[in-house]
Amino acid sequence: MDLDFIEKLIRVVSRSPIAELEIERDGMRVRICRQAAVPTLRTAATQENVAAQPVTVADFAPRPSGPVRHEIRAPLTGVFYRAATEGAPPLVSVGDVVEEGQKIGMLEAMKTFNVVEVDRAGRIVEIPVENAASVQSGDVLFVLEDSGRD
Repeated sequence: MDLDFIEKLIRVVSRSPIAELEIERDGMRVRICRQAAVPTLRTAATQENVAAQPVTVADFAPRPSGPVRHEIRAPLTGVFYRAATEGAPPLVSVGDVVEEGQKIGMLEAMKTFNVVEVDRAGRIVEIPVENAASVQSGDVLFVLEDSGRD
């Protein structure tokens, strides 16, 4: 049984009122079932008595899209600060909307302060590192939710 034939069967079932179609041809059995407007394709190799895993169209459908999250990671090992200077308020807090290139933190490494900038617009949803905490290169400093303005 060839793939074109199976695709034609799927189209026939999807356009007709029938709920299920099963056909055996050349030692192969194909069963197509309609479930809540999503057709299901099941195959079984009857010659070898080996049942294949069911394959559904839903397995290949796009997943529901929610907010896209993006992590801002430490570019190097050092001490992370949420403020630009000692005693100053934090540069950003959870819930703040930030723009690409905005300064959101500082990293001190070898007595040099390095600016942490955001690489895309979004909203801060998590700051998993405490102020003045030691961090390793690659540690997550901030989690953004994309603003959807690409």
